[in-house]
Parts: sequence; structure tokens; C-alpha cells
Amino acid sequence: MTWLERMRGRGASQTVVSGADDRPRESLSTALFDQNQVFEGEVTSFDPHVGLGLVRLDCKPVCELRFHCITIDDGSRSIGVGRRVTVRLKPSFGGELEVAALHKLG
Repeated sequence: MTWLERMRGRGASQTVVSGADDRPRESLSTALFDQNQVFEGEVTSFDPHVGLGLVRLDCKPVCELRFHCITIDDGSRSIGVGRRVTVRLKPSFGGELEVAALHKLG
């Protein structure tokens, strides 16, 4: 059972993840979070001037998480929209989930 499957239905420490259109997605729990789990996804937006972007994870419910260019593990600090990636997540200071490390696939 994956972390994402375990966290569904748990009431502790809920966080709302917003999509690229700023509509809230389903809440995610950080109570049973496993920082070693790797998720696959796709970059849906990236602003190279600010260094911020969104990655949509291949999971149910659909969730998009913010990332900063310093989390890109090859040191390039740049990535194209539509690029397939793997990510590791971590809880942020506000309790929401954020990308801790982003690895480009292919």
C-alpha cells in the first residue's frame, strides 16, 4: 500500500493542494507521510524568471504541487513544461506538502 493510499481517509493534519487553475483539490494528509517515497508526474507550469513551477502527480486524487528551481537535482535550475519527472515530497513550514527533490526523466 502506497503512502497516498494510506493517507486517504485519515483525519489528521489535512492540507489543501491547489491546482494550476487555483481551484482547491482534495485534501492530503501529512500524518503518515513517507519522505522516501518517489512519485512520478509532469511539469504543468514553470516561470524561469521567478524559478517557480507546478508538477502534477500521477495519482488519484489529482494534485499539483509547487516546486522551486533549486529542487531540480541536475543543477540546471530550468525545466520545460510537459517534462516527465520523479519527485520526493516533504512537509513545508506551513504544513502543506512541497517538492523536496525533482529529477528529470528521459
